[in-house]
Amino acid sequence: MRILIWFASFAAALAVSACVQMDADHFSTTYLDRFATPNPTLAAFTECHGFGCLAISRVSLSKDAWQRVVAIFKPPAKDAPAERQRIARAVALMQVLVGDQTGTSAHQWTHKDLQILPNKGDLSQLDCIDEAVNTWTYMTLMERAGLFRFHRVARLSHAGTLTDVRNTAVLQEKGGAYFAIDPSLVDVGVPPPVMPLTTWLDHWPPDLPPGDAHS
Repeated sequence: MRILIWFASFAAALAVSACVQMDADHFSTTYLDRFATPNPTLAAFTECHGFGCLAISRVSLSKDAWQRVVAIFKPPAKDAPAERQRIARAVALMQVLVGDQTGTSAHQWTHKDLQILPNKGDLSQLDCIDEAVNTWTYMTLMERAGLFRFHRVARLSHAGTLTDVRNTAVLQEKGGAYFAIDPSLVDVGVPPPVMPLTTWLDHWPPDLPPGDAHS
């Protein structure tokens, strides 16, 4: 594993502001273009951490580790809601598998009442930019491996204000609606909530079904 520390001024600004994003239609490739591996493979992809992708680790997954992810999708889901639950479980597992290499499987102490607090330079911590980019990478690996029957990976989405902006990875049901999948709402290794993107874009924190964060 090799860690690349970004000292450029834009990275520092992103880390300070945590989740800056400007786009009228809520979709953007800005952070993907800057930080994601365009064509991730099990042998080589990147993991963002440290807030605003201040640190980027180059990682890989063994065949045995990947088979643990694949197993979540067996047998294939019978419908889109069931597949979204499996995707959430697979994202949580990927966080742990990758976090063991990068140190990001550590407790995310920045979570408090669905808010992300400053990380005080702790590179093991993740903000919404890190989470959104990483989740896009995980889901892209899954999609390209043929694990999705009912969904495709969309661009990242954003919402909020200039002083309190949030970002999320997004799934689109094939021929249908968009769904936010947002690990910043839970700790590492916990299946992230999946909700209609319209719900995620609305008031914050979002209204989630009691006892069930998945659509």
